[in-house]
Amino acid sequence: MVTLIISDIYGHTANLDAFANELSGEVVICSPYVSKQPVRQKDESIIYEQFVNTIGHDGYMAKVERSIANLRPDLIIGFSAGAVAAWRALAQLKGKLPHKLIGFYPGQIRNYLHIHPKCPVDLYFPHQESHFELTPVIQTLKKISWVSCTRTRYSHGFMNALSNHFNKYAYLHYTHLCEQQVITLQQSLEQEQIEVD
Repeated sequence: MVTLIISDIYGHTANLDAFANELSGEVVICSPYVSKQPVRQKDESIIYEQFVNTIGHDGYMAKVERSIANLRPDLIIGFSAGAVAAWRALAQLKGKLPHKLIGFYPGQIRNYLHIHPKCPVDLYFPHQESHFELTPVIQTLKKISWVSCTRTRYSHGFMNALSNHFNKYAYLHYTHLCEQQVITLQQSLEQEQIEVD
């Protein structure tokens, strides 16, 4: 059982390691950057500029696509730009796909409503986005039969302790939810193996 975590623009940080350590099985982190980020800068606009200048959305999608093809994960958990990169990559990939994508606050998905991953997707949106109206985006996504959308009461970034919008209670709740998905999927895969044998 392999879970691939696809980071937001902050990259592979100690905070993301802490989240990964809460999950069972093998966990791999994919980041827009080559190395782990010793984040000292919390200003999101500066972090975003670093992301765009280093790899950008298209480059990150290509990196995520390669990671999925190489690792063949059973579950993908993506955050913000990472969730959208996974959405785009899974719409293009052939062959073995993960059993599920869980995406948190994928704001840029509004630009990719015309493409659809070929696996089940659970999306967790903030209660609102500052740059666009969320309701029509969610309404469009809900028309896709294997896509589930939840509009939370939290703000964009609620899972990232480096974000100004981090919410400890949301983090604990959704970390538990992700672990439950891992456990359920692991049991399902084990049952499939028993039936094959």
